[in-house]
Amino acid sequence: MIAEVLLVLAGHASSLFPTDHTLHPSFAPLLHPGEQQALEALGLIAFRYRKIKAALTTLSRSSSRSICALCATLNSILRDEYESLVVDTEAKILSRDANLVASGSFVPLSSLRATFSDWDAPLAALASLVEELEAEKHWRPGPLIDMLLARSHTGVHRVADILSRLSVAVQRVWRTQLTAFLVHGSISNVDPLVSENYTFLDGSIPSCVSAQSQESIVYVGRAIATVKAAKWQKQLPQSLTTAHTNLLENVLPEDQHMFDLVISQIRTNVSEWLWLNVLTQKDAEDAVETLVQSKLLSSTERGV
Repeated sequence: MIAEVLLVLAGHASSLFPTDHTLHPSFAPLLHPGEQQALEALGLIAFRYRKIKAALTTLSRSSSRSICALCATLNSILRDEYESLVVDTEAKILSRDANLVASGSFVPLSSLRATFSDWDAPLAALASLVEELEAEKHWRPGPLIDMLLARSHTGVHRVADILSRLSVAVQRVWRTQLTAFLVHGSISNVDPLVSENYTFLDGSIPSCVSAQSQESIVYVGRAIATVKAAKWQKQLPQSLTTAHTNLLENVLPEDQHMFDLVISQIRTNVSEWLWLNVLTQKDAEDAVETLVQSKLLSSTERGV
């Protein structure tokens, strides 16, 4: 039976659990109530695992880069942590590890149950996650990141860690799109962040990105795209685009303070370059005149 249980935990179908995680009625009289409870608990773990894997197979066909990144990351986590536990457990049983094999001859179901108990909460949370993912026809990166961050705020450490890693994977894909626009003025054909007239598309920005950063992103991206489209002799130097790319690679939107600082620095750098290299003499004179008029108007209003 232990070999059968390990196969079930690895994702295979079994006559032990013909429908979900409920033990087949014909086996129940052969087991102690405690053994039946342990066996059905293991069956529930296996049932959730199969459900998650089946959902990931479907979701990974999505045209969304964010969803594909999430699926790839979750498959990797399950392979490296859950599936490896199944393999390691089988190896320990075969080598008669004293922690699993009592008196070197039989494996108590309670020992097997204890080995996999750490996956109760994570698989329950992940099963709930894939249900929510499947319920939505098309996920935009903003709401997806928001949902993952909200789910990661839990007191169960392992659940929080897994969901945080999923969130980071999606944020990295979003950051790639952001870098293309913010550093190169390019708008992607797949899951673009902005429209042709440089306004954010619905659902393209996670709520953790401040209004100030959103305005700066549009300003910088539009400015660089305009300079490139005009094919002016002077373009943003490679050293500056490389520096901006490096800045973005070291920050994620969930770290709002650092993200705001990076976006602000990039805006300052681009603004200074535009002032020195793109603005004409007349543009500079008009800007100074506007500034003077603004100061005079402000002084007049204070005097009144």
